[in-house]
Amino acid sequence: MPFSEGQVLVHPHHGPAVVMSYQTHPRMQKDCIVLQVQSSHLLVWVPVDQMARVGLRPVLDRPGLETLFAVLRAPADHEDPQWSRRYKENSEKLATGDPMVIAAVVRNLMLRDAARGLSQAEREMLRHARRPLLTEISLALGISEEDAGVRLDAVWSPSGAAA
Repeated sequence: MPFSEGQVLVHPHHGPAVVMSYQTHPRMQKDCIVLQVQSSHLLVWVPVDQMARVGLRPVLDRPGLETLFAVLRAPADHEDPQWSRRYKENSEKLATGDPMVIAAVVRNLMLRDAARGLSQAEREMLRHARRPLLTEISLALGISEEDAGVRLDAVWSPSGAAA
């Protein structure tokens, strides 16, 4: 996976980060890609041979974004009726950092909220789960996160216009 300096990548736990350089880590003596996380300016060193295992990936391209919106528009998955089990399952899904899995969690929570309402914990989970999707849409389309929120919310509006 060759990446170039200045390219924006998505780290599954830290979010968008800019490729700063390729260097040999002084203590590990491994070739690493050095990333600067956009939100915190944290420097993250990822061994080149571990990039795929870590889940480092480029920002979604247009077909990937279309797939993301297709996941958002799909019917809800079957969910456990007990909220504590459902919350645990959703937490595990969010921890993957996979935008398609996160989109499915957001979709299920949005549809559940519209149909039956959410517990306070699930409302907070929905707010938290939307963040990486807003960032991804914003970066992929070159728009503000506010405009990305409008696009995301449009999926559940009567017109359903998105992407």
